[in-house]
Amino acid sequence: MNADKALSRIRILAPEAFAADWDNSRVQILGTRAEIKKLAVALDPAPERMAECLSWGADLVLTHHPLYFKPQAPTASGQYLDVLRLFLPAGAWLYAAHTSLDCRPDGPAFWLGRALRLENCASIETCQSFPAREVFFQAPSRFTEREARPLAELGGIHALSQSAAGELRVVTDEHAWPEVSEQLKGVFANKPLDFYVRRLESPVAAVGFGQVGDLPKPLVFENFAQLLERALFKDQQPFPGAGAGGPKSIAWAECGPRPETVRRVAYCTGSGGSLIPAAFAAGADVFVCGDVKHHAAMETPGLVLDVGHFILEEEMMRLFSQELQKDFGRKVEVRFFAGRSPFRFRVLA
Repeated sequence: MNADKALSRIRILAPEAFAADWDNSRVQILGTRAEIKKLAVALDPAPERMAECLSWGADLVLTHHPLYFKPQAPTASGQYLDVLRLFLPAGAWLYAAHTSLDCRPDGPAFWLGRALRLENCASIETCQSFPAREVFFQAPSRFTEREARPLAELGGIHALSQSAAGELRVVTDEHAWPEVSEQLKGVFANKPLDFYVRRLESPVAAVGFGQVGDLPKPLVFENFAQLLERALFKDQQPFPGAGAGGPKSIAWAECGPRPETVRRVAYCTGSGGSLIPAAFAAGADVFVCGDVKHHAAMETPGLVLDVGHFILEEEMMRLFSQELQKDFGRKVEVRFFAGRSPFRFRVLA
Protein backbone atom coordinates (compact mmCIF):
# COMPACT_ATOMS: atom_id res chain seq x y z
CA MET A 1 0.00 0.00 0.00
CA ASN A 2 1.18 3.50 -0.80
CA ALA A 3 2.64 5.21 2.29
CA ASP A 4 0.33 8.23 2.02
CA LYS A 5 -2.68 5.92 1.77
CA ALA A 6 -1.55 3.91 4.80
CA LEU A 7 -1.12 7.06 6.88
CA SER A 8 -4.51 8.28 5.72
CA ARG A 9 -6.13 5.07 6.97
CA ILE A 10 -4.41 5.44 10.35
CA ARG A 11 -5.57 9.06 10.62
CA ILE A 12 -9.16 7.94 10.03
CA LEU A 13 -8.90 5.42 12.90
CA ALA A 14 -7.07 7.90 15.16
CA PRO A 15 -7.99 11.40 13.89
CA GLU A 16 -5.25 13.92 14.59
CA ALA A 17 -7.95 16.53 15.23
CA PHE A 18 -8.92 14.58 18.38
CA ALA A 19 -5.48 15.13 19.95
CA ALA A 20 -4.94 17.48 22.87
CA ASP A 21 -3.29 20.80 22.08
CA TRP A 22 -0.14 19.87 24.04
CA ASP A 23 0.27 16.52 22.27
CA ASN A 24 2.31 15.28 19.30
CA SER A 25 0.05 12.74 17.57
CA ARG A 26 1.41 12.61 14.04
CA VAL A 27 4.43 11.49 12.01
CA GLN A 28 7.49 11.37 14.27
CA ILE A 29 10.09 10.38 11.67
CA LEU A 30 9.52 10.93 7.96
CA GLY A 31 10.36 7.74 6.10
CA THR A 32 11.62 7.31 2.55
CA ARG A 33 9.82 4.04 1.78
CA ALA A 34 7.04 4.66 -0.75
CA GLU A 35 5.26 1.35 -0.11
CA ILE A 36 4.07 -0.06 3.21
CA LYS A 37 3.98 -3.85 3.30
CA LYS A 38 4.62 -4.37 7.01
CA LEU A 39 3.18 -2.29 9.86
CA ALA A 40 4.50 -2.81 13.39
CA VAL A 41 2.46 -1.66 16.41
CA ALA A 42 3.88 -1.08 19.89
CA LEU A 43 3.09 0.95 22.99
CA ASP A 44 6.41 2.74 23.45
CA PRO A 45 9.12 3.87 21.01
CA ALA A 46 11.79 2.25 23.20
CA PRO A 47 15.02 1.57 21.24
CA GLU A 48 14.99 -2.17 21.93
CA ARG A 49 11.36 -2.46 20.79
CA MET A 50 11.99 -0.35 17.70
CA ALA A 51 14.98 -2.52 16.82
CA GLU A 52 12.70 -5.60 16.98
CA CYS A 53 10.17 -3.93 14.68
CA LEU A 54 12.79 -2.95 12.10
CA SER A 55 14.47 -6.37 12.25
CA TRP A 56 11.08 -7.86 11.37
CA GLY A 57 11.10 -5.64 8.28
CA ALA A 58 8.59 -2.97 9.30
CA ASP A 59 8.17 -0.19 6.74
CA LEU A 60 6.01 1.77 9.19
CA VAL A 61 6.01 1.60 12.98
CA LEU A 62 3.03 2.93 14.92
CA THR A 63 3.42 3.60 18.63
CA HIS A 64 1.05 5.12 21.16
CA HIS A 65 3.55 7.28 23.00
CA PRO A 66 5.32 9.92 20.91
CA LEU A 67 9.07 9.90 20.44
CA TYR A 68 9.06 13.55 21.59
CA PHE A 69 6.56 16.25 22.55
CA LYS A 70 8.56 19.29 21.51
CA PRO A 71 11.06 19.50 18.64
CA GLN A 72 14.61 18.90 19.81
CA ALA A 73 18.05 18.77 18.25
CA PRO A 74 19.74 15.33 18.19
CA THR A 75 22.65 16.60 20.26
CA ALA A 76 22.31 14.58 23.48
CA SER A 77 22.67 10.86 24.06
CA GLY A 78 19.55 8.97 25.06
CA GLN A 79 16.53 7.15 23.64
CA TYR A 80 15.60 9.93 21.21
CA LEU A 81 18.96 9.83 19.45
CA ASP A 82 19.11 6.02 19.63
CA VAL A 83 15.76 5.72 17.83
CA LEU A 84 16.79 8.24 15.17
CA ARG A 85 19.92 6.21 14.48
CA LEU A 86 17.77 3.12 13.95
CA PHE A 87 15.19 4.67 11.63
CA LEU A 88 17.11 7.05 9.39
CA PRO A 89 19.37 4.42 7.74
CA ALA A 90 16.39 2.07 7.38
CA GLY A 91 14.16 4.65 5.68
CA ALA A 92 11.19 3.46 7.77
CA TRP A 93 8.39 5.68 9.08
CA LEU A 94 7.51 6.27 12.74
CA TYR A 95 4.02 7.47 13.64
CA ALA A 96 2.45 8.15 17.07
CA ALA A 97 -1.28 7.88 17.76
CA HIS A 98 -1.41 9.24 21.31
CA THR A 99 -4.35 11.34 22.54
CA SER A 100 -5.79 11.06 19.02
CA LEU A 101 -6.42 7.42 19.93
CA ASP A 102 -7.22 8.06 23.61
CA CYS A 103 -10.18 10.25 22.64
CA ARG A 104 -11.68 8.29 19.75
CA PRO A 105 -15.24 7.37 20.77
CA ASP A 106 -15.74 3.60 21.01
CA GLY A 107 -12.09 3.09 20.10
CA PRO A 108 -9.61 0.67 21.70
CA ALA A 109 -8.88 3.12 24.54
CA PHE A 110 -12.31 2.18 25.93
CA TRP A 111 -11.71 -1.56 26.00
CA LEU A 112 -12.09 -1.82 29.78
CA GLY A 113 -15.62 -0.40 29.68
CA ARG A 114 -16.59 -3.05 27.15
CA ALA A 115 -14.92 -5.78 29.21
CA LEU A 116 -16.90 -4.68 32.29
CA ARG A 117 -20.07 -4.30 30.15
CA LEU A 118 -20.66 -0.73 31.28
CA GLU A 119 -23.91 0.95 30.24
CA ASN A 120 -25.01 4.61 29.93
CA CYS A 121 -21.42 5.64 29.22
CA ALA A 122 -20.09 9.20 28.93
CA SER A 123 -16.68 10.87 28.74
CA ILE A 124 -15.16 12.12 31.97
CA GLU A 125 -13.45 15.19 30.51
CA THR A 126 -13.94 16.81 27.09
CA CYS A 127 -10.77 17.28 25.04
CA GLN A 128 -12.05 18.65 21.71
CA SER A 129 -15.42 19.78 20.34
CA PHE A 130 -16.42 19.74 16.68
CA PRO A 131 -19.39 21.43 15.01
CA ALA A 132 -21.01 19.53 12.18
CA ARG A 133 -20.21 20.34 8.55
CA GLU A 134 -22.65 20.85 5.72
CA VAL A 135 -21.09 19.94 2.39
CA PHE A 136 -22.46 20.68 -1.11
CA PHE A 137 -21.05 19.63 -4.47
CA GLN A 138 -22.22 18.91 -7.97
CA ALA A 139 -22.01 15.16 -8.50
CA PRO A 140 -20.55 14.01 -11.85
CA SER A 141 -23.31 11.39 -12.10
CA ARG A 142 -26.46 10.22 -10.37
CA PHE A 143 -25.90 9.00 -6.83
CA THR A 144 -27.74 5.68 -6.57
CA GLU A 145 -29.33 4.20 -3.47
CA ARG A 146 -26.81 1.34 -3.60
CA GLU A 147 -23.95 3.85 -3.43
CA ALA A 148 -25.65 5.96 -0.76
CA ARG A 149 -26.35 3.10 1.68
CA PRO A 150 -22.72 2.45 2.81
CA LEU A 151 -22.19 6.20 3.29
CA ALA A 152 -25.38 6.63 5.29
CA GLU A 153 -24.23 3.84 7.60
CA LEU A 154 -20.91 5.53 8.39
CA GLY A 155 -20.63 6.96 11.88
CA GLY A 156 -21.09 10.73 12.03
CA ILE A 157 -23.46 11.12 9.04
CA HIS A 158 -26.58 13.17 9.90
CA ALA A 159 -28.11 13.69 6.45
CA LEU A 160 -27.46 12.69 2.85
CA SER A 161 -29.53 13.82 -0.14
CA GLN A 162 -29.31 14.71 -3.83
CA SER A 163 -31.38 17.30 -5.67
CA ALA A 164 -33.01 16.78 -9.07
CA ALA A 165 -30.24 18.91 -10.55
CA GLY A 166 -27.60 16.50 -9.21
CA GLU A 167 -26.32 18.58 -6.28
CA LEU A 168 -25.34 16.34 -3.40
CA ARG A 169 -25.74 17.54 0.22
CA VAL A 170 -24.06 15.86 3.18
CA VAL A 171 -24.32 16.84 6.87
CA THR A 172 -21.58 15.11 8.84
CA ASP A 173 -19.62 15.43 12.06
CA GLU A 174 -16.41 17.31 11.39
CA HIS A 175 -14.16 14.44 12.49
CA ALA A 176 -15.95 12.05 10.11
CA TRP A 177 -15.51 14.25 7.04
CA PRO A 178 -12.06 12.90 5.95
CA GLU A 179 -13.43 9.36 5.67
CA VAL A 180 -16.67 10.56 4.05
CA SER A 181 -14.73 12.54 1.44
CA GLU A 182 -12.54 9.51 0.67
CA GLN A 183 -15.65 7.39 0.19
CA LEU A 184 -17.20 9.99 -2.14
CA LYS A 185 -14.07 10.18 -4.27
CA GLY A 186 -14.16 6.39 -4.58
CA VAL A 187 -17.82 6.42 -5.63
CA PHE A 188 -17.10 8.89 -8.40
CA ALA A 189 -13.90 7.15 -9.53
CA ASN A 190 -11.64 9.93 -8.23
CA LYS A 191 -13.11 12.51 -10.61
CA PRO A 192 -12.47 16.12 -9.53
CA LEU A 193 -15.02 17.20 -6.91
CA ASP A 194 -15.41 20.83 -5.81
CA PHE A 195 -16.67 20.72 -2.23
CA TYR A 196 -18.39 23.73 -0.67
CA VAL A 197 -18.19 23.39 3.09
CA ARG A 198 -19.67 25.38 5.96
CA ARG A 199 -19.70 24.81 9.69
CA LEU A 200 -23.00 24.58 11.51
CA GLU A 201 -23.69 25.91 15.01
CA SER A 202 -25.25 22.58 15.90
CA PRO A 203 -25.05 19.68 16.35
CA VAL A 204 -21.66 19.68 18.10
CA ALA A 205 -19.76 16.44 18.69
CA ALA A 206 -17.32 16.21 21.60
CA VAL A 207 -14.54 13.72 22.33
CA GLY A 208 -12.72 13.32 25.60
CA PHE A 209 -10.63 11.39 28.09
CA GLY A 210 -11.84 8.49 30.19
CA GLN A 211 -15.29 7.06 30.57
CA VAL A 212 -17.89 6.59 33.28
CA GLY A 213 -20.74 4.08 33.12
CA ASP A 214 -22.96 1.69 35.06
CA LEU A 215 -22.39 -2.00 35.70
CA PRO A 216 -25.27 -4.27 34.60
CA LYS A 217 -25.98 -4.76 38.32
CA PRO A 218 -24.39 -3.56 41.58
CA LEU A 219 -21.60 -5.72 42.99
CA VAL A 220 -20.09 -5.93 46.45
CA PHE A 221 -16.58 -4.54 46.26
CA GLU A 222 -14.74 -7.86 46.45
CA ASN A 223 -16.79 -9.27 43.57
CA PHE A 224 -16.08 -6.15 41.54
CA ALA A 225 -12.36 -6.48 42.30
CA GLN A 226 -12.39 -10.06 40.99
CA LEU A 227 -14.27 -8.96 37.86
CA LEU A 228 -11.70 -6.23 37.26
CA GLU A 229 -8.81 -8.65 37.82
CA ARG A 230 -10.21 -11.06 35.23
CA ALA A 231 -10.66 -8.21 32.74
CA LEU A 232 -7.12 -6.93 33.22
CA PHE A 233 -5.41 -10.31 32.95
CA LYS A 234 -7.64 -12.12 30.48
CA ASP A 235 -5.18 -11.49 27.62
CA GLN A 236 -2.11 -10.29 29.54
CA GLN A 237 0.27 -12.04 31.87
CA PRO A 238 0.72 -10.86 35.46
CA PHE A 239 3.85 -8.81 36.09
CA PRO A 240 7.06 -10.71 36.88
CA GLY A 241 8.29 -10.37 40.43
CA ALA A 242 11.69 -8.93 41.28
CA GLY A 243 14.66 -11.01 40.25
CA ALA A 244 15.17 -13.51 37.45
CA GLY A 245 12.49 -16.16 37.46
CA GLY A 246 10.61 -14.34 40.21
CA PRO A 247 6.99 -15.17 40.96
CA LYS A 248 4.16 -13.67 38.94
CA SER A 249 2.56 -10.79 40.83
CA ILE A 250 -0.84 -9.15 40.61
CA ALA A 251 -0.88 -5.83 42.40
CA TRP A 252 -2.55 -2.47 42.28
CA ALA A 253 -2.57 0.52 44.61
CA GLU A 254 -5.75 1.69 46.34
CA CYS A 255 -6.49 5.06 47.86
CA GLY A 256 -9.63 6.68 49.21
CA PRO A 257 -12.66 5.24 50.99
CA ARG A 258 -13.79 1.82 49.78
CA PRO A 259 -17.51 1.54 49.01
CA GLU A 260 -19.52 -1.48 50.15
CA THR A 261 -21.02 -1.89 46.70
CA VAL A 262 -20.00 -0.71 43.23
CA ARG A 263 -22.53 0.28 40.57
CA ARG A 264 -21.03 3.22 38.66
CA VAL A 265 -17.45 2.83 37.42
CA ALA A 266 -15.09 5.39 35.93
CA TYR A 267 -11.78 4.61 34.29
CA CYS A 268 -9.08 6.22 32.17
CA THR A 269 -6.73 4.17 30.02
CA GLY A 270 -3.15 5.13 30.92
CA SER A 271 -2.54 8.13 33.14
CA GLY A 272 -5.62 9.54 34.87
CA GLY A 273 -4.81 11.01 38.25
CA SER A 274 -5.87 14.49 37.16
CA LEU A 275 -9.38 13.20 36.38
CA ILE A 276 -10.12 12.03 39.94
CA PRO A 277 -12.38 14.99 40.88
CA ALA A 278 -14.31 14.82 37.59
CA ALA A 279 -14.76 11.05 37.86
CA PHE A 280 -16.45 11.26 41.25
CA ALA A 281 -18.39 14.37 40.27
CA ALA A 282 -19.91 12.13 37.56
CA GLY A 283 -21.19 9.80 40.28
CA ALA A 284 -18.53 7.08 40.14
CA ASP A 285 -18.22 4.65 43.06
CA VAL A 286 -14.71 3.70 41.95
CA PHE A 287 -12.14 5.11 39.51
CA VAL A 288 -9.61 2.88 37.70
CA CYS A 289 -6.53 4.49 36.17
CA GLY A 290 -2.74 4.76 36.39
CA ASP A 291 -0.11 7.21 37.64
CA VAL A 292 -1.85 8.57 40.74
CA LYS A 293 0.32 11.05 42.64
CA HIS A 294 0.62 11.37 46.41
CA HIS A 295 -1.39 14.56 46.91
CA ALA A 296 -4.15 13.41 44.55
CA ALA A 297 -4.35 10.18 46.57
CA MET A 298 -4.57 12.14 49.83
CA GLU A 299 -7.48 14.25 48.60
CA THR A 300 -9.57 11.76 46.60
CA PRO A 301 -13.24 11.74 47.65
CA GLY A 302 -13.73 8.12 46.55
CA LEU A 303 -11.88 4.87 45.92
CA VAL A 304 -9.18 5.02 43.24
CA LEU A 305 -7.52 1.88 41.91
CA ASP A 306 -4.14 2.61 40.31
CA VAL A 307 -3.70 -0.57 38.27
CA GLY A 308 -0.79 0.83 36.28
CA HIS A 309 -0.33 2.88 33.12
CA PHE A 310 1.25 0.02 31.20
CA ILE A 311 -1.34 -2.72 31.53
CA LEU A 312 -4.21 -0.47 30.45
CA GLU A 313 -2.46 0.85 27.35
CA GLU A 314 -0.66 -2.35 26.35
CA GLU A 315 -4.04 -4.02 25.89
CA MET A 316 -5.32 -0.97 24.02
CA MET A 317 -2.51 -1.23 21.47
CA ARG A 318 -2.91 -4.99 21.09
CA LEU A 319 -6.55 -4.43 20.20
CA PHE A 320 -5.66 -1.52 17.91
CA SER A 321 -3.27 -3.75 15.97
CA GLN A 322 -6.14 -6.17 15.35
CA GLU A 323 -8.35 -3.33 14.14
CA LEU A 324 -5.61 -2.10 11.82
CA GLN A 325 -5.12 -5.56 10.33
CA LYS A 326 -8.84 -5.83 9.65
CA ASP A 327 -8.85 -2.38 8.04
CA PHE A 328 -5.76 -2.97 5.87
CA GLY A 329 -6.71 -6.53 4.94
CA ARG A 330 -4.17 -8.43 2.85
CA LYS A 331 -2.52 -5.28 1.55
CA VAL A 332 -0.44 -4.78 4.71
CA GLU A 333 0.78 -7.27 7.31
CA VAL A 334 0.25 -5.90 10.82
CA ARG A 335 2.09 -7.26 13.84
CA PHE A 336 1.85 -6.26 17.50
CA PHE A 337 5.13 -6.13 19.44
CA ALA A 338 4.46 -6.69 23.12
CA GLY A 339 6.17 -4.33 25.51
CA ARG A 340 7.38 -4.67 29.06
CA SER A 341 6.32 -2.69 32.10
CA PRO A 342 9.16 -0.63 33.56
CA PHE A 343 7.94 -1.61 37.05
CA ARG A 344 8.50 -4.82 39.00
CA PHE A 345 6.95 -5.91 42.29
CA ARG A 346 8.91 -7.48 45.12
CA VAL A 347 6.86 -10.11 46.93
CA LEU A 348 7.85 -10.16 50.60
CA ALA A 349 7.65 -13.21 52.82
